Amino acid sequence: MDKVLHNNSDSKVKVWTRQHKNVLKTLKEKGVYRVKERYIRKKLDDCADIYLDVYRWLRNEAAKRMEISEELKYPIWLSVEEELKLPEAEGMVFFELEIPRDQIMIFDMMKWDYIVNYLYLPKNREDRKRFKQKLEKYNINVESDIYLQDFYPRLKREMTSSWKRLFDPEIELSDQKVAVSWELKEEWVVDYEYKN
Repeated sequence: MDKVLHNNSDSKVKVWTRQHKNVLKTLKEKGVYRVKERYIRKKLDDCADIYLDVYRWLRNEAAKRMEISEELKYPIWLSVEEELKLPEAEGMVFFELEIPRDQIMIFDMMKWDYIVNYLYLPKNREDRKRFKQKLEKYNINVESDIYLQDFYPRLKREMTSSWKRLFDPEIELSDQKVAVSWELKEEWVVDYEYKN
């Protein structure tokens, strides 16, 4: 794991990702692939708006911490450990990549799970317990309602403020890491595997 977390901007990080076969075609034709909103909508259908909302939050917050050009809007998910890469699937390509460290962001996968599920991201167990007690006080049974409904503006602010802990390396909820990049470049491809 040390090589992944090394902050030297000249260093490269080996990562893996599973993408649709059209990504390979785009890389070969254009040399770069960027996620478009319509791809997310097509893949996620009715759930797309929920993901797009947190993806926009992630992009805005990430842009405060790394350089992201204006045309890059949505993340490309990467595995930092080969054994955690996604399984084979029809029409999908596995990429092994070496990406410059300053072009990716690595964080605790469990912390992202809190955000994508519209939950308060705690500092630790005591903080989680404190927030749960606050929910009980307000008779809130479904925590995501704080974000998805407009009845709890102060709790929503507290929740979304807690999400910034995603970028705090001192707060760890698990030892599983995930990474995002905002584009893929053909020059980063070390190897790929495609099975029909």
